[in-house]
Amino acid sequence: MRDAEPTAEESAFFAELARQVPDVQDWYHQDDGGTLWMTASYDFAQGDQIHETLRLDYDGKCLRGGWSPSCLNWDDGVRADDALIETTGPDGLRLGCVDPTTDAATAAAWFQLHIDRWQAHPR
Repeated sequence: MRDAEPTAEESAFFAELARQVPDVQDWYHQDDGGTLWMTASYDFAQGDQIHETLRLDYDGKCLRGGWSPSCLNWDDGVRADDALIETTGPDGLRLGCVDPTTDAATAAAWFQLHIDRWQAHPR
């Protein structure tokens, strides 16, 4: 976690994402070099048990998304690429950013695709 408040870009991105995907959560980080970034995550749960977590990194330059290997237990605060999260293929998301609103719409569609799949076929 970081001490700095969300940037204007992060705030705009997450506000729009949360409007479209109400149960998404936000986590704010800072790289050793000072770069601010955030993770948006969505837990797939049945009852009180979390089965999987979908996560997406956003820094205003790129979106990187995929399945957390541990429901964010060890990979929270670790960038998706560094955590070796599969961000390509049918489950991943790997794109350059356009603007916070457009990026949030892209992220929301990606999250919703997985939410719809999960609801149709829970694991």
